[in-house]
Amino acid sequence: MVESLLVFSIASSSPKSNSSFILACMSEHITKDGTAFFIRKPHENDAEKIIQYSKLLFASTDQVLTTPEEYTISVEDEKAWISKALNNSSATTLVATMNEEIIGLLFFVPMTKIKNRHTGEFGVSVHPNHQGRGVGRALIKSLLNWANENDRIEKVFFECFCNKHNSNQTIQRFGIYRRGQAREGDKTTEWRVH
Repeated sequence: MVESLLVFSIASSSPKSNSSFILACMSEHITKDGTAFFIRKPHENDAEKIIQYSKLLFASTDQVLTTPEEYTISVEDEKAWISKALNNSSATTLVATMNEEIIGLLFFVPMTKIKNRHTGEFGVSVHPNHQGRGVGRALIKSLLNWANENDRIEKVFFECFCNKHNSNQTIQRFGIYRRGQAREGDKTTEWRVH
């Protein structure tokens, strides 16, 4: 049974650089067991693989908000989503790949109102066969590096289910703390970096 969601936020403590930060096209990482994987921005030709990955993920757990029945995106819609993210300097999407297969996905979407456009929310997921191997941590670290160099983004929020112990541990390793506690019946709790 789902207990509640957690919201995490990261407040940047370093001044933003004046230069535009460009996430490396591809960066190599090593899992806890020594296997190489890569983190990069997706391309439109990744659309089918992202859909397959997402369907597998949604069917494998009740720890994500989207159900398999709700996920009805077409390849063309996925390509448009990728293109929109790639063309927005305040948004980012990252895929983790191993042997050309997607094993993780992270997306960051900025808020659009003038008073909160310095903030945004991200979602991160890891293929069930690769969880606990450091893939999620590498994706989050890549996002935080990007956010710290982005002139517009100052706070990054994250939601996960409270009973998702591994997610909570991963987030807390980045120095993120709980910002508030939800009341009975509320779905979210907020977290923030010191």
